[in-house]
Amino acid sequence: MHLTTKIQRTILLIFVVLTVACAGNKGPHNITLNYIEYNRGKSFPTHSDIQLDWNGNSMRFENVRFEDESFFPDNSIIPNAFIKPLSRLKFGDALKAFTEPYYGYRFIHFFRSNPHIGVGIEFTHHKIFLNQPTQSVKISGTYNGNPLDKNGAVGDYIDYLSVSHGVNHLSFLFSYRWLLGPTAAIPEGRMQPYISAGLGPAIPHLELKLKENAPAWNDYSYQSGISNYNLGLGLGMRYKFSPHFGCYLEYKLSYSHLYDLTFDDGAGELRMAFTNHHLMWGLSYIF
Repeated sequence: MHLTTKIQRTILLIFVVLTVACAGNKGPHNITLNYIEYNRGKSFPTHSDIQLDWNGNSMRFENVRFEDESFFPDNSIIPNAFIKPLSRLKFGDALKAFTEPYYGYRFIHFFRSNPHIGVGIEFTHHKIFLNQPTQSVKISGTYNGNPLDKNGAVGDYIDYLSVSHGVNHLSFLFSYRWLLGPTAAIPEGRMQPYISAGLGPAIPHLELKLKENAPAWNDYSYQSGISNYNLGLGLGMRYKFSPHFGCYLEYKLSYSHLYDLTFDDGAGELRMAFTNHHLMWGLSYIF
């Protein structure tokens, strides 16, 4: 089974277990306490230093620009990936639209004793691509035994580099919400602005190929490790249009610390860290 499928199934299983454990847990005045949410979204271009160490070489590339391609391969939110295969009755292909290219899902439980405060778990899949190998950056270190300290093109040494099957954040969330606009049907309020903070492991999928005089391999692998982790801060607005369904819009700032990346069967090491701005929109099932 493909590892990304295993990750998705594991997270979904966790959501099911949490859902069953929290089922029927209503707060005072029938306030709903549990939220299962799915989102699409967009991250934005970012910059990162890159440290490469292999075969006696040690190179640092400073402030390298990465693109997000958040709608790849459609360059649209859903239409080509979902509506077209659905119209052709290709249901399996249509379902894949919900796991490509930027997506996320989460479970949040708010406490009976204080329904403003919640905790949960979230999975977010976003990507970064080195799409401008001709960009000039500061390069330092040693290469083939010669010292380096110059400005040059990244593509002179790196053929391609991306984390395109996902930076893949698995986060444990803390959330605080405000309950505004209560009605008889929705006593906790239709409008729920909120803030959130999360942390947890990152499970990046490295794709890397170096230029000439480098090992003759293409590295494609999911990698985990204690130095691959993420932090995130979110600010959003949730709207309940019925007691059990809602939608939300959220801005998130995330930090990805990817220092446990290896290549060439573990003989080489790559380290990078970057922040991302995200805009996410999604649907909520509430109970």
